[in-house]
Amino acid sequence: MLPDKSQMFSVNEKIIMLGDFLLNKNFRVKEKTLCLPDKVEIKIFDFEPNNSDPEKPIIVFVAGWVSLINGWKDVLSTLAPKYRILYVETREKRSAKFPNMKIIDLSIDQMSRDLDTLVSEMIPKGQPFYFAGSSMGATVILDYLATKKRQSVNSFLVSPICDFPFPGWILFIIKFFPAVLYTVIKPILKAYLSYVRLDKKNEPGQVKKYCGTIDAAEPVRLKANAYAIRNYSLWKKLSDVKSPVVVIGAKTDNLHGIDIMEKMVKLIPFSSFELMGSNKETHSAKVGEFIDLYISSD
Repeated sequence: MLPDKSQMFSVNEKIIMLGDFLLNKNFRVKEKTLCLPDKVEIKIFDFEPNNSDPEKPIIVFVAGWVSLINGWKDVLSTLAPKYRILYVETREKRSAKFPNMKIIDLSIDQMSRDLDTLVSEMIPKGQPFYFAGSSMGATVILDYLATKKRQSVNSFLVSPICDFPFPGWILFIIKFFPAVLYTVIKPILKAYLSYVRLDKKNEPGQVKKYCGTIDAAEPVRLKANAYAIRNYSLWKKLSDVKSPVVVIGAKTDNLHGIDIMEKMVKLIPFSSFELMGSNKETHSAKVGEFIDLYISSD
């Protein structure tokens, strides 16, 4: 049962320490809290153009694993003057509030149900909407779309992930190392990302971004979330995604394999693949312009 709607939202007009781009003169931002059925509270940034047009669709934006909103400032700043955007901070992020950490579900399936709650409660019936997201956020979107809930007009997914094949040593850390030792483990995780999974030479910005998310993560939640998603797989659900999807990849992104995304596109009935030059480009105004062009032509 959902909470009473009078308790569903709280709104904070003050945007603090989140970057100057949120103070853009062409749009306004409200910080909202969505209370979910299991009493978890997640944060929503509600972007609205100054000259809002109710006829225009809404964009629901779901960022990646422990991502920070500043990493998407160029995309959001491009789209927000034209479209209302609901930027979702999923429950693994530090901003979420839990009534009892020990019994909270941090799985992809649960995040998909969270997305269903948001769509049901925040997007008026009959209002067209689009999804945009990246990495694990894109995974959550695809999981939601496969459940045949209320469907989006289209979805723009940067580097979606179908499963989470953590190396054995990371699984060992997840299972046996207490979260209080996270400060000791952080340099190891950063080194692994920088020298094994990422292209430090050609994508220093990507390395800096991911190292920043490691610093910003809440250790107990990060550990619990990693354990919850370790055996997840999206592969068998892709054929159930019936609404259109555009998968966006990057040539130099070693963390999200192009071959995997191409395989995904073959399995999603109404999908296409857009290849950009770099991870930096997939987080730039170019993606915002690409999404705007698609929406304008629909």
